[in-house]
Amino acid sequence: MTVSKFPARSEALQPNIQEYIKQYIIEHRLTAGSPLPGEVEIANALHVSRNAVREAIKVLQTLGIVETRHGQGTFVGDLSMQALVAGLSFRVLFDAPQDLRTLRELLEIRQVLECNLIARLPQIITPAHLADLRLLVAQMEARAAHGELFAEEDRAFHEILYRPLGNNLIIQLLQAFWDIFHAVREQLLSSAEDSMLTVKVHQTIVNALAAGDGEAASAAMVAHFEGIRARLANSQ
Repeated sequence: MTVSKFPARSEALQPNIQEYIKQYIIEHRLTAGSPLPGEVEIANALHVSRNAVREAIKVLQTLGIVETRHGQGTFVGDLSMQALVAGLSFRVLFDAPQDLRTLRELLEIRQVLECNLIARLPQIITPAHLADLRLLVAQMEARAAHGELFAEEDRAFHEILYRPLGNNLIIQLLQAFWDIFHAVREQLLSSAEDSMLTVKVHQTIVNALAAGDGEAASAAMVAHFEGIRARLANSQ
């Protein structure tokens, strides 16, 4: 790749060094886990200090673009959404307990996403996927009957629900939303009655999909989000 000598000021160097590393990954068609040139090699190529390269790598690491392994070097990261989750989780926690505005806004985004996507599922969902969903609902019901929470089963339900779409980014976004909600779960008031209603609405979703009724499935999902929104209102 074409490089040029960068200005000496450290703050001016960072964007250029970061861009060089990102372009190197793209131009060499590297994948997650692929090794990257060492700090010395990058520093020599750009005519900058090794410390400047190290600082740039630290920034890229927080974004999930690269990862460093002690004693091994620097590698292409998994490009996860952890930076997004960390930033939004902090913003949600920063809002609370004064208000849960950010959480409500995230819930609205998630509702728009899920209620539109679920209507597409009846045409592509398989009996195997339906069986997996029914099993999770049964597990939720068993936990609710014992007064237990079932956050992991609920999370798995929404993940498996959209797998037939074959869109990995959607799954990652939903997982990111779940991670953010998990960070403040203790602030959300819930009761045994709420838990059983949540179980019932998930069962309604599965029944609608099994019947090939995308409109009913979408309506059930709307009801599900209205329940979450009610718990948010009661938590303030």
